[in-house]
Amino acid sequence: MSSFKISRRDFLKLALTATMVSAPEWDKAVAKAVSMIKNGDVNIVWFEAQACGGNTTAIIQATDPTVTQVLFGASPLVGPGSVRVSFWPSLMPQQGEQAVSVLEEIAAGNYNPYVLVLEGSFPDENTAQKYNPNSPGYWGMLGPKTLNEWVAELLPNAVAVLSVGNCASYGGLIANKVYQPPPNFITPSWSPSPTGAVGFFDDPLRGYKGLLSRFYEDNYLNASQAAAPFYTFVKNPNSYLDITPSPSASVKPAIAVPGCPANGNGIMRTLANLVLWAGGLAPLPELDQYWRPMYFFRYTVHEQCPRAAWYAAGQFRSQAGDPTAACLFEVGCKGPVSNCPWNKFGWVGGVGGPTRTGAVCIGCTMPGFTDLYEPFYKPLQVPTPSSTLTTAGLIGAGIVLGAAAGLAEKKMVKK
Repeated sequence: MSSFKISRRDFLKLALTATMVSAPEWDKAVAKAVSMIKNGDVNIVWFEAQACGGNTTAIIQATDPTVTQVLFGASPLVGPGSVRVSFWPSLMPQQGEQAVSVLEEIAAGNYNPYVLVLEGSFPDENTAQKYNPNSPGYWGMLGPKTLNEWVAELLPNAVAVLSVGNCASYGGLIANKVYQPPPNFITPSWSPSPTGAVGFFDDPLRGYKGLLSRFYEDNYLNASQAAAPFYTFVKNPNSYLDITPSPSASVKPAIAVPGCPANGNGIMRTLANLVLWAGGLAPLPELDQYWRPMYFFRYTVHEQCPRAAWYAAGQFRSQAGDPTAACLFEVGCKGPVSNCPWNKFGWVGGVGGPTRTGAVCIGCTMPGFTDLYEPFYKPLQVPTPSSTLTTAGLIGAGIVLGAAAGLAEKKMVKK
């Protein structure tokens, strides 16, 4: 029990509390548990920018493993005493100035090694200053610094970065275009959204440059040097799977687990993978072209859909709410161009998932979300056997499937 970094008596108290506590008190129990972990092999720094907190809620709902299992080493994925949550506004007991002082110490290198977890998008603070010349943090500040300034200061000592949710990954909903700007609206230069929001990574489908690229390529906030190891990695991630974890490494991994929100088990398992890697106990995961772990995002929703048999039989819903098990393609499902496993495995404890419960996939794990996937209940362009359309082309076309095209698709599938 000594490897837990807490006394046996306190651990048993916390374990008993975790089994008895009601839902409203659960976060307090976790906060107490976090405060009692005095030391860990790898620190977690969870930084929230323009976020709704949905990904924090999702990881709290994780079941395989749970937050408490990871923190107390009760999961076979992460051993006892391996993890210390140094900063996480939604769970940490410190608030206000005390929390800011912890973040200052982290940026100074007093909590190495740590994995930096990013939640929420990052605003165009240059545009913010046009609204309020006295503060570039018009869109958001934490203590004396803007959101982007904190990220720039936290990067140098981070051994890895994990973006959770679509907003932190590619800009997400917060980066959506303003279609009817109000009077005196200043269009940001980063993205045509209200705050000019972008994700940490580039959004190649909408053509937005991410915060990492702006740090490195534009030397935004003088962060080119801090961003260089991560930028080198994202340009060819699978060439560096054998890199060594170190705050001073010339190449550092950056991984995305997108979703709106991301699945709690997906966040937890990827974070556990990074913690084990940072401790020298596991390799990095293989990533796809959007910097997502292949073990989750290799296959599309359509390839794993429980309604695939109805698609093969040419049976499609004609209305979104039809009480049938028919395929949802004709009412707008984006499953054929969206990579996501949670429709197969369920959302919480094997329960849930969009098409399993009668809803269409809306593409929330993809770059371009939500602009390029709206309207959600209008179908994609129908691909033909000779089609050379790419995923971006299928999404960008946005063609509404007419009755004739729908009938032709049904006949083709049946044939």
